[in-house]
Amino acid sequence: MSSTNLPTPLPTDPNALDRALAMVAEESFFTMVDPVMSHLPAVEGSMLSARVTFTGSFSGALTCRMSRSLAEELIAAFTGEEAPFDATAVDDLAGEFANMVCGRWLTDVAPSSLFRLEHPVVASVSAREIESSVPTGLLNGQPIWVALSVEG
Repeated sequence: MSSTNLPTPLPTDPNALDRALAMVAEESFFTMVDPVMSHLPAVEGSMLSARVTFTGSFSGALTCRMSRSLAEELIAAFTGEEAPFDATAVDDLAGEFANMVCGRWLTDVAPSSLFRLEHPVVASVSAREIESSVPTGLLNGQPIWVALSVEG
């Protein structure tokens, strides 16, 4: 039996998601992921949730939650253009950010496997839905939450 027919084990590297987030932030959006300090900046304005589902040797979903203002800063860094940006462009950027983090993570944890990533689903969420959870890190001084669920 060749190794390509063997099932890919579920990922176990707890740092792979942090590495993926840092690589995408640094290489494509020219920002660093800073650690979360004890005092978080208040999240103001509307929030976005971008979810990418994937299937392959294992399946799951990656969700990035960020403020709309952070998504606007990221689109400016990514495109080199200045605000204002229309809502569709900001939503698309949030979805692409999640897609890039998911793809980078999958490449890291299962480099020999093929996966299908669905088109990102982006929705507005209330800051109250996430205010009690600890962010993954800070981008441009603003919190970002990245969550991953994996199934065998």
